[in-house]
Amino acid sequence: MRFFHYDKSLSRVSTPQGTLTLSRIFIPFFTEMLLLNMMGTINTLMLSQYSDHAVAAVGSATQLLGMILTFFTVIGTGASIVINHNLGAGYTEKASDAAFASIILNGLLSLVLGTILSLSARPLLGLMHLEGQVLDYAVTYFRIAVQFSFFQAVTSSISGIFRSYGKPKISVCVSLSMNCMIALLDYLIIFRPIELPLSGVSGIAIAYVCSQCFGLLMILVFLKKVPLNLNFRSKNLDTLKIVKTMLKVGVPGGISSISYNLSQVVSTSIVAILGVAAISTKIYVSNIVFYVYVFGMSLGLSTSLLIGWLSGAGKYEQAYRLNLQNLKITITSNLVLSLLIYFFAEPLLGLFTSDPEIISMGRNLMMLDILVEIGRGFNHVEENSLRGAGDVVYPMVISMISCWIMSILFSYILGIHFGLGLAGCWIAFAMDEFFRGSAYLIRWRSKRWTTKTVATHN
Repeated sequence: MRFFHYDKSLSRVSTPQGTLTLSRIFIPFFTEMLLLNMMGTINTLMLSQYSDHAVAAVGSATQLLGMILTFFTVIGTGASIVINHNLGAGYTEKASDAAFASIILNGLLSLVLGTILSLSARPLLGLMHLEGQVLDYAVTYFRIAVQFSFFQAVTSSISGIFRSYGKPKISVCVSLSMNCMIALLDYLIIFRPIELPLSGVSGIAIAYVCSQCFGLLMILVFLKKVPLNLNFRSKNLDTLKIVKTMLKVGVPGGISSISYNLSQVVSTSIVAILGVAAISTKIYVSNIVFYVYVFGMSLGLSTSLLIGWLSGAGKYEQAYRLNLQNLKITITSNLVLSLLIYFFAEPLLGLFTSDPEIISMGRNLMMLDILVEIGRGFNHVEENSLRGAGDVVYPMVISMISCWIMSILFSYILGIHFGLGLAGCWIAFAMDEFFRGSAYLIRWRSKRWTTKTVATHN
């Protein structure tokens, strides 16, 4: 029974905006991530009625797009850590400076990157071993989505600001509205109850961009109306000096995320060697198991935010115990949820495809994914906790070593060389998750992260 003992006092943090609790942060985080994932699932489900080639193409393009969008997290992650630590320490002006710099720099970066990458779409996607119609579809989707990545980059920055200031429900409202819009547009484009000038993969890409634009407009209105005392009107070029601190804590996390996303792109190119059916199976299974992933990630991000505030306030013992308590919850929930998904594997896969080969491969992967999700539970809590405390270099090094040696190298060795196919890749993914999770837990227990609080350096 002691394993399941829950101490509510650990998850309460006093702030100038009121008392933050784990549930108050977790529920909006979970809801927002669930809604964002539903957007991807809706796209995949709709496209599966169009063709499996379209699913493989858009899934591959989305992975590359995800890697590109990770560049924006270099600034966003750094800003969140700086904001959380300074709010915890009572330095509200420094927190406001970081919020302002995050929006400006992410907006500029996305405009430049979006234009360059849109022009380079075909050679970039060609590196993923995509060919023929699948490559053509992928190029079409990626080119449109990345050209307008400005919308998502700025929306993401502002959402991070609201979360750091204890207002996560606003991001949920925006995500829900975006999901409703893209679901409606996807239905009209794919099933065509009325005639529209949009169709196929290009239509789905435009629907995605329209929903992102709508989300940005909504969250800008909230930013203007909700009183956070950011005082942006008083900011100037000198305000951007805080970027140095933001990059100091943001770049390692950004490099880690970029490395991980790049490794996922490479893993998809390895799977592509096995054929279109293997790519489609990986995408279908990933869409389903993400609903296990989303719980642990939401709890990890919530823990990170609370630990950022606690670290800024110097309450390290509470932060330490909160981490270990939430780790137990995450591992238990991941185990239970992944078992449930495995038991209902066939009807869940049947929502996406009727191909017996894909359903059979997918069911086998879901059994192996139980191990992946247990290991992932360690990563979601431990990695986010270390980053929240400002300890960002160690997770970066471990992540890069693990994702390229454990995940990619062993995906090729087990999946291709030894002929285990997708099952070999999933075994490699489990090895990656457990290696990283164990290394992060050892670091957390060492308490070296207590020396990394950035607010003390301002």
